[in-house]
This record gives sequence, structure tokens and C-alpha cells, in this order.
Amino acid sequence: MMIDLHSHILPGVDDGARTIEESMDMIRAAKNQGFRGIILTPHYIANTDYQSRVKENKARFKALKKTVKDQGIDLFLFLGNEVCYRVGILELIENGNFTTMNGSRYFLIETKSNLADLFNFEAFLFKLQIKGYTTIIAHPERYDFVQKDPNVLRNLVAKGSLAQVNILSLTGFYGTRAQACAEILLTHNMVHFLSSDAHNPKSYEEFADAREVAIDLVGEKKVNQLLKENPGRVLVDEIIIIPEPKIYEHSKKRKGSLKSIWKK
Repeated sequence: MMIDLHSHILPGVDDGARTIEESMDMIRAAKNQGFRGIILTPHYIANTDYQSRVKENKARFKALKKTVKDQGIDLFLFLGNEVCYRVGILELIENGNFTTMNGSRYFLIETKSNLADLFNFEAFLFKLQIKGYTTIIAHPERYDFVQKDPNVLRNLVAKGSLAQVNILSLTGFYGTRAQACAEILLTHNMVHFLSSDAHNPKSYEEFADAREVAIDLVGEKKVNQLLKENPGRVLVDEIIIIPEPKIYEHSKKRKGSLKSIWKK
């Protein structure tokens, strides 16, 4: 079954669904596309409005699950967080301010697109790994520092992090640079999950086209691994064995490459 690893469906806590009715619209759209499981990953961004506590999230999560059951929708929901890297965020882990994916070893981590301090970000990821967590880097194709050099992500993957690409990046939903970068990452074994990062039903309504693009790039077997097998392993807290990430070499002949886009 397809499992969405990254979504903003939990109502009233971030820039995703505002009400439980909007949450249900998204859940029905996901179900129509063939998803059987969704991990709800509300933002946790320190010192902003997006830092709802786990206790609050669990209460909203319980109410949403009840509504799904009452409406007879055959779809499983799980709880996590998308934690935004900031200096000092590591200290909040011990306080239980946010949670891993379904209580597993896996942490979904995002950062600023224009991250200036890659050294400390890498050190943060390493410190989480020392504590026994596996870090999943959210939508790296949207980060300027990865677009400029995809091998930055290769280095992070080689050192133990996993990567989750927003599947709609493959159809240009987030712009041409993110699209070209997502293609590079996917075809160079740097991607371990394809997810919606849905903030509204549109992300699910356009999912099928994006999935076809992914299949054209790497084949249906690989896409199923990224949409089914690997997210499933996260839910049951199993280790994910990953292929060796490939070094990206810039090519003038590569259609739609980052280099060709920058020249336009």
C-alpha cells in the first residue's frame, strides 16, 4: 500500500489544513489516489506560531482519526513532525517538544532554503544519529544549496541521512530549478521517499501525473520502493538499506539540467 510520509493534514496547527473539514477533504483526495496510510507531519519551527506541542497534536490527531472512522474511510493515520533546523533545536528534543515518525527512530528534518551554515547543519544531523535517530531530510530539491551542488546531498546521504523528495517537484509544481534538481537526485540514488508534502487537496489531485514522471525516470519497481516499501519500514521502525548514491557530474547536454536552467 502507498504511504504518504510527509503531509500537513493535522488541522489548525500550521500552514496546512485549518479545520477538520479541510483535513477530511485532503484525506478523501489521498484515498482517491490510492493511499492507504498517511503520516501527519505538522511543522515544528521554534519561535514561530508553528510549534504546537505533542500533547496538543495528539488530541487533534485522536479527533481526526475518530472522524475518519465515523465516515467509513479505510485509511490509516500516523503522527510525526517536520522539525525545522535551528541553532539550539537539539536541546528541545530531550524536552519532548516534538516527535519522530510514528514513534520510530526516524526524524523528518527541514532547513532554510538559503542555509548559510552547512557545517553546523551537518553536525546537527550527526548528533541526532549519535542519539540513535535516523534523519530524513525533507524536500532537499527545494534548497538553494542542493540546487547549486546536488553532491552536497550525496555527502549527507553517504554519512547516514535519508532524503524525501516532494513528488510534485517532478512536474514543476515548485519551479523549474526544483524540478531539475529532483530529477537529478532521483536518478542518482539520493532519494529514499517520494511524498506529497500536501497542504491542501491539490497536492493529491496532481499526484498521478507526478508518479508517471517518476516511473519514466527510474521505473515502477523503484517508485514503489519509495512510495510503499521504505515508508512502510519507517512505520514499523525497521532499518532501510539504501543503494550507494551516485556522484552527479554536470553535463551541458543534459536536458533540463540545473546548469542549462541557470543559463536561460
